[in-house]
Amino acid sequence: EGHLRGMAVLPSMRGSGIASQLLSRAESELHQRKCTRITLDTTEPLLRAMRFYEKHGYRRSGKTKDFFGMPLIEYQKALL
Repeated sequence: EGHLRGMAVLPSMRGSGIASQLLSRAESELHQRKCTRITLDTTEPLLRAMRFYEKHGYRRSGKTKDFFGMPLIEYQKALL
């Protein structure tokens, strides 16, 4: 299992496709390392990020943790 943490794109680069390229590269690296599942965490205020991950095949795992008083939502994706 691989876990992505802290991925971000400068506001001026949003919408350029760089985030999709970055995510694809991270997934490729994890696949090469024989990972079959990827997880990541995000919070509810980051709705744009949640939609981005869902667009790229990530789904809520059902696990949440507390992150300084707000829910930290785990997303997961199987690598084929």
